[in-house]
Amino acid sequence: MTTTPTGNSSAVLRRSNLWFIFSALLVATGCAQNPDIRSSRDGTSGVTASDNPQYMNCVKDRQNAQGFTQEENGKTLLYIGSTDPTKASGLVELTSANGQNQFAVYQRAAWQDRGRLINAALACART
Repeated sequence: MTTTPTGNSSAVLRRSNLWFIFSALLVATGCAQNPDIRSSRDGTSGVTASDNPQYMNCVKDRQNAQGFTQEENGKTLLYIGSTDPTKASGLVELTSANGQNQFAVYQRAAWQDRGRLINAALACART
């Protein structure tokens, strides 16, 4: 006659399964986060008639936070809050090509201030 142990092994198996699922979720959520501001879903892009300094000054003037301008690979970058892309609250990239000034704007957690940087970038593109 064969007997199977009751309770203990199935409880251990359930706990180990739960631990495995919990660990997998922790790893998945940790790997899914990319802190670079450019990976933000909140943003837009477009074309502006303004030249680089005029456009960037317009966007800076409409912000309550400190702005830092950098040149990188032919682009003018305006970081809001910090020059570190993992800590910046926003980024405006301006590229000049073929007589056009193209911009891309990224804002971390734009819902908190109703997309103030995005709105500033769009408004400055129209002026």
